[in-house]
Amino acid sequence: MSSEPESDDSLGQESDTDDELNTDVDVEYTEESQESLQPVVRRQNFQRIVTQDNGHVSPETAMFHGFDANLEPLEPLEELLPPELLALAELPDEPEVQPVAASADAANDVETLEAELQALEEPEEPHPQPPSPPTNSHRAPEQGNVIDLDTPSPPKKRKRLSAADTSLKKSPESTKAPAPPPEDEDDGLTCPICLDSWEMSGEHRLVSLRCGHLFGEACIRRWLGESQKQSSVKVCPQCKTKATYKDIRHLYAKRILVVDTEIRDQLEEERRRNHILTTELSAIKLAHYVTADKLLQTTKKYNQLVSMTEGTGGRGAYSLLSGATKKRVPLQQLPMHRLYMEKNFEITRDPGCRVLHFSGRQSLLMASQKSGQSLFPGYGVRFIDPLTFQPLQFLYTTPMMVRNIAFSDTKQLLAVSSRESKIKLFDVRTKLQSCMVTANDRKLWACALDRNDRDNVLYGGDLRGGVYIYDVRFPDNILSQFQADENFSPVIHIEAVPPNKTFHNGGFLVCQLSALTFYEFCTPGEVAQPTRLNVDGPFLSMQYDYVQDTLLISARCNPSSPNSRFVLGQLDKIDNIPVLRVRVTIYGPPATPIMTRPTQLGVEDNTLIVGYLQESKQLMLHDVRREERVQTMPVNEVIYDFCPVSNSNGSYLAALTDNKCRVYKLNSTG
Repeated sequence: MSSEPESDDSLGQESDTDDELNTDVDVEYTEESQESLQPVVRRQNFQRIVTQDNGHVSPETAMFHGFDANLEPLEPLEELLPPELLALAELPDEPEVQPVAASADAANDVETLEAELQALEEPEEPHPQPPSPPTNSHRAPEQGNVIDLDTPSPPKKRKRLSAADTSLKKSPESTKAPAPPPEDEDDGLTCPICLDSWEMSGEHRLVSLRCGHLFGEACIRRWLGESQKQSSVKVCPQCKTKATYKDIRHLYAKRILVVDTEIRDQLEEERRRNHILTTELSAIKLAHYVTADKLLQTTKKYNQLVSMTEGTGGRGAYSLLSGATKKRVPLQQLPMHRLYMEKNFEITRDPGCRVLHFSGRQSLLMASQKSGQSLFPGYGVRFIDPLTFQPLQFLYTTPMMVRNIAFSDTKQLLAVSSRESKIKLFDVRTKLQSCMVTANDRKLWACALDRNDRDNVLYGGDLRGGVYIYDVRFPDNILSQFQADENFSPVIHIEAVPPNKTFHNGGFLVCQLSALTFYEFCTPGEVAQPTRLNVDGPFLSMQYDYVQDTLLISARCNPSSPNSRFVLGQLDKIDNIPVLRVRVTIYGPPATPIMTRPTQLGVEDNTLIVGYLQESKQLMLHDVRREERVQTMPVNEVIYDFCPVSNSNGSYLAALTDNKCRVYKLNSTG
C-alpha cells in the first residue's frame, strides 16, 4: 500500500509539469513517464470496476487486468493529495487553453505526429498544418475519476520536444539544414582590380607583389601610379602594404585559370598584316601617281623648250604654279629670296641650347638653355623679345636637358619634355608650373599641344615608341595610349594636325627614329587610327606647318638613299588610306652625326626650306617654287634648330647654336 500513493504523487507531479509546458508548446510524454503511468491507469480502471460492482470483483476479472483478486481498492486521489496541491488544481486554466479529456489528448497527439511525419517526408510541397488542440493532462473536476476503457495507450517510443524543435510544427521546411553558401567559382581566378581573367601573356598577365596578392600586370601598375599620386605612397590595393614597381613578379601558376589569347592574337596579327598590305598598296599607287605626274610635267617642259627654240628662238625659263588654274611664269619674274645676318647674341655661357619656339600671337621667342645658377643646376627656357632680340626672363624647368617645347596660344601654357618620366606645363603669365603628367614611369621625350577645339589636349611620346593623350584639365588621367607593336624606337617629335578638307576630324603625327605614323580621328571622340606613312627613315626631325598644310621631314641616309634628305610633302588620302604626297626632296651630305632640325618659311604662295649641312658646315636656303638651292652661307658653329620669326619689321630667321642665337633677316627682290 505504501507504493500506491507514491505512484499517485508522481502522477500529480507529472500533471503539473504538463500544465506548465502546455502553455508554450504541445507536449508529448517521455518514455519514462509512459512506464510510470501504465500501472496507475490499470489500477484506476480496476478501481472503477470495483466501484461499479459494489466492491465485488470476480477472480477472472482481476486476473484479466493483471491484479490480485484480494487487492484492496485505491483510495480517492483527492484524499491522497495535500491541501496545497488541491488548491492549485482548482485554479482556472489559461484562457487560451481549453481542458480536454486524456483520451482526446492521446488521440490528438497521435494525429499530430502522423501529420508531422508526413510533412517531413514531403518537404518540397509543404501543406499548412492546422493548429492542433492544446493538450492538458490535468483532468476536469467533473471527470477526475472517470477514464474510458476504449482510450488507447500512449505510444511507447515518443520523445519530448524541446523549445528549439517547436519550429517543426510551424514550418516543416525549416527542418532542412541550411545549405552552405555557394563558393565563388571565380575566386582566385580574376584580377581583384578589374575583375577580368588573367592572361598567359601580354599586358594583363598574372603577377604578384611582395605581399603575395595577385593582380593583372597592367592593373597593378596603373594602381601603383594612382596610389602614388593620391597619397604619395605606393601600396597594395588589398593589404595596403608598401609596394614598388620592382616588387611586381611574374607568376607561372598551374591551377589558376587564365585566358588563352592565341586566337585573338592571331586575329590581331592578320588585321595588322592586312592593314600593312593595304598601306603598301596605297604607297605603290601613290608612287605610280607621282611618276605619272613627273612624266606629264617633263613632257610639258619638253614641249615648252621645243616651242621656244623652234618658234621665237627666245630664251627663258618658266615655272608652273600649282593649283586649279595653272599659269606659266618665267623664272626671271619670280621673286628672289636671300638671308642676311642681322644679329648674333649670347644666351648663356654654358653650352646646352637645343630647341627654339616662336609664338606670334603672344609675341614670344623661347629657347632652351642650361641654367647659369649653381644653386639650381639643370635646364630651362629663356624668353627673348622678338622685336629687339634681347634676352628676358629665365624659367627653370627640369634637371635634365630639354628635348622638346610646345606652346598653346589660347591657354598660354608651355609644355616641356626632357629625359625625365614627366612632362611639365607652365603658365607663361605667372612663370609657375601649373600641372604635370606621367606615363607609368616611362621616359617621355616628345610633347605637343593641340589647337582650336582641342586646345586642352596634350600629346606625349616615350622612349619605347608609346604615345599618350592627356587632358590638361585632368592631368592625373591618361585619356588613351598607343603602344608600339613592331617599332620600339623613341618618339622624337609629335605634331597636331587640325581638321581640314581631307581629314575632317584631324589627327596627329608621330615621328620616331625609324618610323613616321599618322593617327587619324575618324569620328570625334573615338580612338585614333594609326597609319604608317610611305617615307623611309631613319629620321632626324619633323615639322608641320598648319597654315600651309605642309610637312617637312629630315632623314638620314639609308640603303636606298646614300645621302641625307629634306622631304617636303602634304598629307593626302588614296583609297581612304592616309599617305604623304611628296612635293620636293632635297639631298644633303651622307654623314649626319648630329640631330639638327630644319624649318620651312611660307612666303606668299611659295615655300622656303632652310637647313644645316653638317659635312660642309653651311646654312642652306632652298626655293621650292624655283626647285633649286638659292643660297648657302658658311657657319662656324653647329645649328641645332631653326625658327621663323615675324614682327612689324619683317620676316626673320632665328638659328640656335650651342649657346648663342643667330638672327637672319629675309629679303625678297624681284
